[in-house]
Amino acid sequence: MNILRSCNEIYAEFAEHESQRPLRDLILLLPHMQARRVGGEFHIDWQSAAPELLIQLGRNAEITQRTVNRGVAAIGRLLVGVSPEVGLGEISADCIESLGWLLGELGDLGCTANEILTACQRYTSDYSPDEPLEFTPTARP
Repeated sequence: MNILRSCNEIYAEFAEHESQRPLRDLILLLPHMQARRVGGEFHIDWQSAAPELLIQLGRNAEITQRTVNRGVAAIGRLLVGVSPEVGLGEISADCIESLGWLLGELGDLGCTANEILTACQRYTSDYSPDEPLEFTPTARP
C-alpha cells in the first residue's frame, strides 16, 4: 500500500538536514534555479524546479526572513537605548547613516525572502513524495 506523506513529514525530514547557515545556503542554492524571459524581464521559473529544491529554498528563506526581522527589531531597540549619545554627538552622523542603509537593505532582504518562501510553498503545496527527499547540494562561489 502506497501512503502519501504529509507536508509535516516532509518538513520533519528536511529538519534533519537543516542548515546552520540558512542565508548562505539560500544564496548558494539559487544558481540551481532556471530563469525565463517574460516580456523584457527575467523571472525565476518556479514550475520547472525540482520540488525538493523548492522545499530547501523555502525553508532557508523562512529562517532567513525570521532572522532578519528579529535582527532589525534588535537594532531598533539598541538605537533607542543609545539615543542620548546620538543627541550629544557622541555617535557620529556617519554611523547613524550607515545603520539606516543597513536597515534598508535588511528590510529588502526580508521582503525578498518572503517572496521566495511564498513561491516555494505555492509550487510544493500538493507535493507528497513516496520516497525520502534527495537534497540539492549548494553551489560553490
